[in-house]
Amino acid sequence: MISENKELCFADVIVPRPVRGLFTYSIPHELRDSVAPGKRVLVPFGKRSLVGLVASLKAKAQMETRPIVGVLDAEPFVDAGLLDLALWTSLHYYAPPGDFLPVILPRGDYSLDTVVVLKPGSPRPSERSAKAVAVYDALSEKGGSRRLELLAKDIQSTPGALKKILSGSAVRAFIEIRQGTRAVASRKSGDAGLAVETSAVFLPPLTTAQNAVYESVARDMDTARFRVSLLHGVTGSGKTEVYAYLAKKALDMGKSALILAPEIALADMLAERFMKRFENPPVVLHSDMAPKERDTRLYAVRSAPSIIVVGARSAVFAPVNNLGLVIVDEEHDPSYKQETSPRYNGRDVAIKRASMAGAPVLLGSATPSLESYHHSVSGKYHLLALASRVDGRPMPRVEIVEPERAGEIGERLKAEIEDRLKKGEQTLLFINRRGAARYIQCSTCGHAYQCRNCSVSLVLHGVTGTLDCHLCGYKEKAPDTCAKCGSASLRMGGAGSERVETEIRRLFPTARVARMDRDTTAGRRAGAKILSAVGKGEVDILIGTQMITKGHDYPAITLVGAVSADDSLNMPDFRSSERTFQLITQAAGRAGRGDVPGLVIVQATSSASHCLVCAANHDFESFLSIEYSLRQMVGYPPFTRMAMIRVDASSERKGLEFFEKMSPSLKTMGEKVKGLALLGPAEALVFKARNRYHWRLSLKGEAHSALFRALDIFFKGMENLGKGSVSGVNVSVDVDPASSM
Repeated sequence: MISENKELCFADVIVPRPVRGLFTYSIPHELRDSVAPGKRVLVPFGKRSLVGLVASLKAKAQMETRPIVGVLDAEPFVDAGLLDLALWTSLHYYAPPGDFLPVILPRGDYSLDTVVVLKPGSPRPSERSAKAVAVYDALSEKGGSRRLELLAKDIQSTPGALKKILSGSAVRAFIEIRQGTRAVASRKSGDAGLAVETSAVFLPPLTTAQNAVYESVARDMDTARFRVSLLHGVTGSGKTEVYAYLAKKALDMGKSALILAPEIALADMLAERFMKRFENPPVVLHSDMAPKERDTRLYAVRSAPSIIVVGARSAVFAPVNNLGLVIVDEEHDPSYKQETSPRYNGRDVAIKRASMAGAPVLLGSATPSLESYHHSVSGKYHLLALASRVDGRPMPRVEIVEPERAGEIGERLKAEIEDRLKKGEQTLLFINRRGAARYIQCSTCGHAYQCRNCSVSLVLHGVTGTLDCHLCGYKEKAPDTCAKCGSASLRMGGAGSERVETEIRRLFPTARVARMDRDTTAGRRAGAKILSAVGKGEVDILIGTQMITKGHDYPAITLVGAVSADDSLNMPDFRSSERTFQLITQAAGRAGRGDVPGLVIVQATSSASHCLVCAANHDFESFLSIEYSLRQMVGYPPFTRMAMIRVDASSERKGLEFFEKMSPSLKTMGEKVKGLALLGPAEALVFKARNRYHWRLSLKGEAHSALFRALDIFFKGMENLGKGSVSGVNVSVDVDPASSM
């Protein structure tokens, strides 16, 4: 029955389920004064209950509704601005709203429990059913209700066994099973180091160029003007000092500053630098935190009238008050793009958040993304520049050399490392692969070791003595002989960071060597500990993947070696040249940041590639000109907008059948959406992953609106197929994908 009450007696609720849309619930009369947008509520969903978030209230419902069971928050945890941001992000990235709940809400302050309740007036069961009597007596002793896991202990059973007992007719006669919430622990108290009357004590004076950048953004802060400024500052030009001055100004104005970094290690590093410049530290937020720690900080940030928040991608949803400034460091970095749902770009969401708050945005990078630079050239963004290093320090000299064997330390690089060790200077070696070898193949019969769950080669990890799949986590013991023919002639192909470390330790046995990649930074704060050792001079040679190329400022590093610099260039992605240029430029930027000039040795077989040549010459404009023309020629961003439909199926047959059934919808998309280009469906670069088969369908259009019209047609076609036709098939959407692979 459709209600037409004029009171706001219905609520649209975000529920934690992968569904594109909100769910409408009625508000019981006794809860109407307590239900409000931004509050968590307990709602029925199917046969169970869920904790959802109220998005809005309304007077009418266009369908039959179920009532809200309870309200969890006395005051809204999510304010109107942050709630609007989450809903906008959901729409913009065509993502289920429920997928945003984990990033905007505390994760550990409430528990959803199954509760067994004794029906009032129920007689005690017959003694013939000992288990039923035990349940009845236990509930009676505990006041008539008990959490399922505690009731199991009361009757000396297990939760699984108790569930079977509760399903019996003798017990069902006198119990009800409900779900409810329970406050696990208070996260609302504790100082969390959040004093807000912050004053600068170690802010060095700005250079003339830095001050010009500061004044430009400060004027926007004074007038609460939303404007996006792109700071193209070469490596070592002092962007962090500008950030610190702007954050100080925000606090002096009684406002908050939100500062994003693309990775956890960089966020920790930025926060550490700010701690040296301010009496009271900023609040750091990222995923490498225990739930209790994160929840405590969220509550503290929410209660502070003004504050500095530094964090990785998800910190864009931090509940800051009085937002007066947003800074996105290393704005070009693909790590800002979430690779699982919700697939948002932290940089672009940060810009939207600032626009909602009327705050200026500063995007900083030595290698701006082509999209951002395009916006600055067209006038959409304001372009600022720091064209030289602080104190006139020279940019590092870059040499491109062809290695004797790919993935190994060449003679030129070896000699320079030896020279740095004699001088007591530090070396950074970059290779964008981890492991000891990317594949193992028998030289006799050609057998190659592949993952049993994925269509990729297993990677040799010498430390653990295993062959690992970097997609699904499958492991097996590394072989001594070929499993197919028994030959001991096994070839290790393609070097990774672990093999480079092994070679360096062999070549320089007395050197203090550290490796920083996903294998060595899996533990909490492990990356920060490695970087701290580098900063203290306890490491002579740091080896790692791309995580060591960004933002780090260690004056004693005078040599950078890119071991296999063109690995990323060979990826079948329209951004491969841009990524390679950025990686080499960023890696080179770690050298010569102190008083000693830096040298960069780039080992590459594609030495004539424009991205390598331009990176060696520190020539962003030439690279931009060449890459622009190539992108425009083939119709890729920034000249078009893209979305990707990702389809995976439990079998290849099911996937092919799905696309066959969807072919009328694909045809309709092409006919009804003007200017839409459809690429695919095609098998993904890694076709089989985690025992599922993957396809990609790329959409290109002049505007997001065209992409969304096409996506609506696609998903409407899926709905018309019915659930049986899509059994075993998963479909997801990636708007503005970071990669076309």
